[in-house]
Amino acid sequence: MLLPLLHLFNDGYLAAMPLILPFAAAEFSIPLSVVGLLGSLLSFSGIILALPAGMAATRFGAIRILGSAVLCYGLGFLLLGFSQSLPMIFAAFLLGSIAFGVFHPIAFSAVAAAARQSDIGKDMGLFAATGDIGRIAFAAAVTFIIGLTSWRSASLMYAAVAITLFALCFMISLRAGGNTAKRPERRKLDASVLRSRRFMLSNAASLLDSFANSSLFIFIPFLLEYRGIEASFIGLFTSIFFIGNLLGKVVMGRMTDRIGQERLLICCESCIFISLLLLAFIPSAAIISALALILGFFTKGTVPITSTMIAEAVDKEAFESAYSINSLSTSIANTVAPLFFGILADILGVLMIFPACGAAALLAAVPAAIMLREKKMMK
Repeated sequence: MLLPLLHLFNDGYLAAMPLILPFAAAEFSIPLSVVGLLGSLLSFSGIILALPAGMAATRFGAIRILGSAVLCYGLGFLLLGFSQSLPMIFAAFLLGSIAFGVFHPIAFSAVAAAARQSDIGKDMGLFAATGDIGRIAFAAAVTFIIGLTSWRSASLMYAAVAITLFALCFMISLRAGGNTAKRPERRKLDASVLRSRRFMLSNAASLLDSFANSSLFIFIPFLLEYRGIEASFIGLFTSIFFIGNLLGKVVMGRMTDRIGQERLLICCESCIFISLLLLAFIPSAAIISALALILGFFTKGTVPITSTMIAEAVDKEAFESAYSINSLSTSIANTVAPLFFGILADILGVLMIFPACGAAALLAAVPAAIMLREKKMMK
């Protein structure tokens, strides 16, 4: 029960932090290229922490490590609330980055190890959906709180909640012996997964999917601002987007077990491409609201698909290594993408981010198409 709760807070806080950027950017006159760099910073520590995260959880207990991730978010928001300069904002986002880098390799490995083979997609989808409940609750609320108070006050409120949750997790971990979420006793990276062609193709699809989708949430508020849409609508758009995320993960998780990952991923990436083109070039607020639901559904509907592809590409004993390597790969994509698209926006304008992300989504379908073709040839 505590693991889904921590996922709820992790994803909610990860989504809420970039939503403060438009308000901080206005106060500190931050250009979009620097906004992209801050978005990249949120994912940067995953490159460093993805592989050792599992070993740390084995040694110190999963709940203690995941609770510490929540503490990092709390300290990040605390620093954000008191920030007086751009370097302080960078430091706040670095703390958020540490929290992000630690959480997912531990959590998804635990879910995959506990699931039955026939239900991996469903279990991955349901677990991933708990994160979207957090996104809806925390990310959508932050713009509302900012409207009532200020972006600094909202940051300090979020800091207080996170630090309180960390204290609760620490007490629970002491009573439970520090390891509520069971993990296999594996301390070394199993490099044999790198020799699996199926794993490498699945990992490539996951990497490209992350590159295409990770920047959207950072830059969509700037698109809405460019359209002249009021700040209050950003909160509404965010809520609709995250409801789509929630539905996408649950529905696609179930469909993955029935239809097959490759066909489903190709379909999702194609729909993402079309939705992004419409979002960029149709200014109607009503259509943008509809696209928020559709885009949210398909961008995060790929999470249980790619997670199941990873699980089915390796033996169960290699889950920890497979998910650590996959987390490292997606963290690289998540780090590079916002910086790349931020520079693109400064050169060509914010509208051009979205067709470019759509093109990257189509590339993510290529490894899936190769795997599907190989499966047909084997029959």
